[in-house]
Amino acid sequence: MLKRIFKVLAVVIVLVLVAAALPMRTVGSNEMAYTLQSGDRVWVLPVEVLKGDVVVLSDPLDPDRTVLRRVVAMPGDKVLYEDGAVKLNGKRIRQADMGKAMIDGRERRVYKEVIWSRPPARPTNWLVTRLVDKPVQWKLDEKIEVPEAHVFLLADDRDGAMDSRWWGPVPLSAVKGVVRARWGDADEWRAAFQIIKPIP
Repeated sequence: MLKRIFKVLAVVIVLVLVAAALPMRTVGSNEMAYTLQSGDRVWVLPVEVLKGDVVVLSDPLDPDRTVLRRVVAMPGDKVLYEDGAVKLNGKRIRQADMGKAMIDGRERRVYKEVIWSRPPARPTNWLVTRLVDKPVQWKLDEKIEVPEAHVFLLADDRDGAMDSRWWGPVPLSAVKGVVRARWGDADEWRAAFQIIKPIP
């Protein structure tokens, strides 16, 4: 029994030391709500970018501003965005209505988006938000094919932040790192700590 306690303590100490050594940032806005919210702490790693990742980059329209965005499409993928729904390679990313939440003083509807991967891998999901009172009816006029060495990025706050719908596909070279863990306030849809996994 004592041996087991020492093993658990050793693992906890190692995890704390590793977490302390990793680059950590504080989220400064709710542009990635509901997954990441203002005040959250995130650990950013210089690892390979995969679909579903939340990445750190300089805003293409304001290079002095650092932003977080989600990778929804990789090189060769075809993306269509219409009225809050994303179609990836001809298939709509599933959305499940989770209810309403107040963010930045405005009522928003929260959706869980799910991308399925090939078995035996499990589906990857995340939470996105849209305004309840005046959702933005925004669409791409045609499918965008993501060029080589680029990614298509979306904010999880679909009605309150700019992303590849305005910027176009973003060069992979612009990505500074990938968010792999988050620490913040817990509520009905989020735990206090979360490991953020990409699509396998």
